[in-house]
Amino acid sequence: MNTDVLETIMKFTLRLFCIMAIVLIPVLSEGRIFARWHTSLGSFTAELYDELVPITALNFRDLANDGFYNNLIFHRVIEGFMIQDGCPNGTGTGGPGYTIQDEFHPDLLHDSAGVLAMARTSAPNSAGSQYYITLAPQPHLDGGYAVFGRIIEGLENVMAIGSVPTNAQDRPITPVNIFQLCMLDLHLLEFYPSLEETLQIEANTMQMFVTQAYTSEATLNYTWYLNDELLPDDMFMIERTFSSGNHTLRCNIASSDSIAFDAIWNIQVSSANADLQIASAPQINLKAGPNPFGDKIAIQCASTKEQVVTVAVFNLRGQKVRELQKGAQKQGSWELEWDGCDNRGHELSPGIYLLKMKAESGSLFRKITKLR
Repeated sequence: MNTDVLETIMKFTLRLFCIMAIVLIPVLSEGRIFARWHTSLGSFTAELYDELVPITALNFRDLANDGFYNNLIFHRVIEGFMIQDGCPNGTGTGGPGYTIQDEFHPDLLHDSAGVLAMARTSAPNSAGSQYYITLAPQPHLDGGYAVFGRIIEGLENVMAIGSVPTNAQDRPITPVNIFQLCMLDLHLLEFYPSLEETLQIEANTMQMFVTQAYTSEATLNYTWYLNDELLPDDMFMIERTFSSGNHTLRCNIASSDSIAFDAIWNIQVSSANADLQIASAPQINLKAGPNPFGDKIAIQCASTKEQVVTVAVFNLRGQKVRELQKGAQKQGSWELEWDGCDNRGHELSPGIYLLKMKAESGSLFRKITKLR
């Protein structure tokens, strides 16, 4: 057998095995991920929903990392509807040599321009590498085509591609080239407190804010703003108090790989004796002492229900230095201990560390100080 043919078969077999693994075992989320297109009509960026549709999003990610989409064209453009790419033949007839399972999520709809979804034939489970980006809401496609991302930057360039002259087969008369489609080196994991709801606190109460992100090689920079005024903080977390009133806290997380994300907290601060609409009692609790500590620190944990719990220590660069617990935990209270060492038993330098308890019901953070 020809060596090139054999290598191609082995590559496709390995990819099919990986896709089957995604289907059969739980996926360990690597956080929010981003892709960028560099085309002859400008660049644009999409967020991929790998946590909601892992088969689809991670297949797209792997193809992009392999350079599959580089130097292809948008072979089908219908103004007001969508633009389509992903065919290595440039005709709409090709694919990667395999297909993936259809994957739908009720929260992912064709509800605007800029929705990223997989193209397929009329047969179920026939998507492979071809995808499309909507130019307007297309609700009739919901439940039939797998949405796995959305354009978050450069939508005007997508719309410009959607307006190019085409022939009777919807093929652009002047090819729109995709010079490169690459994954960006920024992964967003978690924000504390949650960004989804207005945070309600009392005036002059110390509150911690934490962003968890990582890159493979790029450098991360953090810039914080309170009510659009620059703060001096430049770490992944801050602690501060607030005066009464409504405030907006923003952290710009910028990767040297030319991608940035704004984490925005809306904060409602009452006077100390005013009534707050407090959310239901938390289902987990985390305490640590003595703090600061010398040789070791005792950590008290509690959960109101049985759930999977992880307790870990992070340095101020956001790197996990010690995992103290990971696994199913029964309802009740329990105690852990940290001796100031990393996972390899090496003693860490004195300084400030972040203790994190993560459970199915939420996360808690505590700042701890190692004296020696």
